[in-house]
Amino acid sequence: MLNFNFPGQREGEDVLAVIYKHSIVYARILSAFFLVIFLPVIIFLIIWFSIYPLEAHYEGGIVVSIFMCLIILFGLLFSCIKWINEEFDIFILTTDRLIDITQVTFFKRMVTSTPLEQIQDVTGIVSGFVATILHYGDLTVQTAAGDASDFFIDRIPDPEGVARKILDWANKKRKGERFTAYDALNEEDPDDL
Repeated sequence: MLNFNFPGQREGEDVLAVIYKHSIVYARILSAFFLVIFLPVIIFLIIWFSIYPLEAHYEGGIVVSIFMCLIILFGLLFSCIKWINEEFDIFILTTDRLIDITQVTFFKRMVTSTPLEQIQDVTGIVSGFVATILHYGDLTVQTAAGDASDFFIDRIPDPEGVARKILDWANKKRKGERFTAYDALNEEDPDDL
């Protein structure tokens, strides 16, 4: 059984899977920070201090250094906010429902759920060279309520496999078959999700 509890979990509701984003998301955030903030600041400082040596222009060098440190700090702040927005986008699949938690902005989170019986179609899409090599992609879950209640999470590992498992568990729930998280883990490799 998956040892994961969340606020609003119902009595007797077992967690089948928690679907997080692929680690490529964090690599993109780090590379963006280094390419957009850190590397230009370091290059600027090298050029600045080669043109205006610190010994001759002490006050100007200190002011420029402080300003560049502030730019790096703001870059770190925005990178942390982006990381939080990506880290808290998750799907929680339980024996009763699918819960989509989306971190919209730093101070805004949206939580929606649907019963497993209402899941009609699940689509996993891998597109692009890097996504194909690292096998990550997007997952869309369509429910009986129509377009207004489509669930979407981007850049997750093995989206096709996750789509098959969600659809399989939804079909079992629709047929009235009783299953637990222990049954779900025994029918597949728990490291797949």
